[in-house]
Amino acid sequence: MKVPYSWIKEFVDIDIPASEVAEKLNLIGIETTVYKFGNYIPNITTVKILSVEKHPEKDKLFVCKVSDGEREYQVITGADNVKAGSVVILAQPGAVILGKEIKPVKFGSISSEGMLLSLQELGLEEKSDGIFLLDEDTPIGVDANKVLDIGSDDIFEIEITPNRGDVLSVKGLSREIAAAFGLKRKDYYPQLPTVKNSIEINIQTDKVLRYKATVIKGIKVKQSPLSVRLKLIKSGLSVINNIVDITNYILLQEGQPLHAFDLDKIEGKITVRNAFEGEKILTLDGQERVLTNQDIVIADDKKPLAIAGVIGGENSKIDQNTQNILLESAVFDPTSVRKTAKRLSILTDSSYRFERGVDIENCSTASDKAVSLILSLAGGEVKTVKDLYLKPYQPKTVVLRPSFIEKILGSKIEDETTIKILTGLEIPVEKEGEEFKVHIPSFRSYDLEREIDLVEEVARVYGYDKFEEDYPKIPTKIFSKPKDYEFDTKVRQFFLNSGFTEVLNYTFTSPDFYNTLSLPLPKIHIQNYILKSQSVMRDTVVVSLIQNQVENLRFGRKDLSIFELSSTFFDDHESINVAGLVSGKLVDGYNYTSPIRSFSTNRDWDFLSLKGVIDNFLTFLGLDYLVSDENLPVFLHPYESANIIVMGYTVGYVGKIHPKVAAEFEIPKNTFVFELKLKYVPRDINENPLKEGYIYTYYLNKRPIIYKEIPKYPPVKRDLAFVIDVNLKVGNLIEDLKKASNLVKNIKLFDVYFLSNSRKSVAVSVEFLHPDKNLSDEEVNLEVEEILNKLKLIYPDIELRK
Repeated sequence: MKVPYSWIKEFVDIDIPASEVAEKLNLIGIETTVYKFGNYIPNITTVKILSVEKHPEKDKLFVCKVSDGEREYQVITGADNVKAGSVVILAQPGAVILGKEIKPVKFGSISSEGMLLSLQELGLEEKSDGIFLLDEDTPIGVDANKVLDIGSDDIFEIEITPNRGDVLSVKGLSREIAAAFGLKRKDYYPQLPTVKNSIEINIQTDKVLRYKATVIKGIKVKQSPLSVRLKLIKSGLSVINNIVDITNYILLQEGQPLHAFDLDKIEGKITVRNAFEGEKILTLDGQERVLTNQDIVIADDKKPLAIAGVIGGENSKIDQNTQNILLESAVFDPTSVRKTAKRLSILTDSSYRFERGVDIENCSTASDKAVSLILSLAGGEVKTVKDLYLKPYQPKTVVLRPSFIEKILGSKIEDETTIKILTGLEIPVEKEGEEFKVHIPSFRSYDLEREIDLVEEVARVYGYDKFEEDYPKIPTKIFSKPKDYEFDTKVRQFFLNSGFTEVLNYTFTSPDFYNTLSLPLPKIHIQNYILKSQSVMRDTVVVSLIQNQVENLRFGRKDLSIFELSSTFFDDHESINVAGLVSGKLVDGYNYTSPIRSFSTNRDWDFLSLKGVIDNFLTFLGLDYLVSDENLPVFLHPYESANIIVMGYTVGYVGKIHPKVAAEFEIPKNTFVFELKLKYVPRDINENPLKEGYIYTYYLNKRPIIYKEIPKYPPVKRDLAFVIDVNLKVGNLIEDLKKASNLVKNIKLFDVYFLSNSRKSVAVSVEFLHPDKNLSDEEVNLEVEEILNKLKLIYPDIELRK
């Protein structure tokens, strides 16, 4: 926003250089730059047009006789808004306009002694439609730079944070400057005649907080006086006509957007409503907009007249024939205005302010100021007024404690200083005992909500530069990391050391991936998602890793060993899981032969290789586990997958992606994944997080490591081949074999051989060890016979293969 310093001075008695004011504004949190209004141009003067005639040889040119009070000039121009009696600006010979020196020049046979200037040629506007017309009572023969304040007035250009909509006006910026320099802000309140007549306004949406309509009849549309136009030009706005200029003038001065409708173009009563789905309106920028039922419109009985808070319609705009107007001053829901403006890609001065919140209490005052100006500059008479204050502002009271201010700022601020600062910001405050009762005014209702917000107000106006430097205090107590943090670090480091690469993904994902995996959709959906591919909160990490693999394949990376340690989401809790995905080649070793260090051996990933990683991981954590092929995830291969069971609970799985799933994702068929549940995170803070079925729970409760003496006697090994039913699970057999003898220390499976459709051979290497003596062959043979007898009690048809 641009604000001329001269306009600020109408509200604050201040005589401080603009550069110092800008510096102070930056210190109190309002980003401000300052520059001069235009560049001084020598040899430009005000003149009156005495006569205008068409050029006899050039169709589109006019020959003007102008006077500066001392001499006459003949000037040729192409501007079609020249007329006798107008006061304009003449660039005399020698003036430099847009980098070119003005010299006498002939157009056909007629000479031109200068140039009549537009704002564009003065460097004050990007594009102008004609020469700039001064007020008819402007003195002639005077330096035009002084008339327009070119090169003399200072312009503040400010950038605000989204929560400081109260500063987007001359009034708001004056308030900040007055508070910063300990001055008092001035204001004026016009007195308008009381009008008893009313107008019917129908509000059909809850997105309207306040709506005031004023009908003025008998106005005359014409050019605004220079004092109004110059303020708009300095603020970067275009001038149009006195009615529209006044609405923009009040918008800049008060921060309250206004809109004027041509009353004679309104058919029936005014209704503020949701737009109809697909309803169309031609807006003031010349574009036809298609609306949805989420947009708010101002409409009559037959058509929409404006998009509420955003932009007016072409069908009700003010033009030269307008005689009667309806002036709107309203407050609309900021969120609704923002969504509509964003969807339609419209950014107007009105929408910019409504999005950041306008002062609902100032809505009527701003309207009255506009009406007063209209009556003064355009004539007319106020006929009807209607003010619908649908949601009156209820001031919020916030308790501010001096002790809290000192705690946050590290310095004691005197109570008198605190009161002076808040009062200077026009924030009512009163001292009650040891506390301040602060009443939040309507113009700060969007950003002052808590005690800490008020501390910030005190600090920024007091001056951040006044606080003494204080070095941070380092505690001498040794910091101990939480156990769960150390556990996460331990898990992460294991997989990094195992050759995996860690990846990080968003925790929301696409429902399409779940459909391809034949998994039910997660329970938690994102209502206001931006992309459908990020519309659900994942309940498994593997789905994200498959997405990673798909993306890597697009870039030609086929060899992957990745893992992620992250969250999954459920109705009443979250689960911290670790998951991994491998495909392609597995690096087995390195060659360090000088001078080149390179990979020496690699092989393809397979199920046993990845299961070996999980075995090492659980052994690393000190946990025993079993595997099972029951109730496997549906997207895994039924014969190369397994559930991981710890303490009787399934804590995860490891396996190969099902060929059909791999084909649908267009990923290699030899893709293997695992996922383990590490930690339970309840939503209820009172619920115990150490829940059964999670590895972290068993990790904390694992048996301590007990070191034993190295056996004094060597073990005796036997290779045993058991002939069993083809449906008997090898894991169950090995577990029962361990329980069958106290002398069995280690069992290793090394062969499974299918003898027929109903029988198979399972060969294991068994180590027998006695703690107190050497075992003889006879003793081992007897032990094997005893083991077989015990196994037959469980598996009657079991045999030892000869």
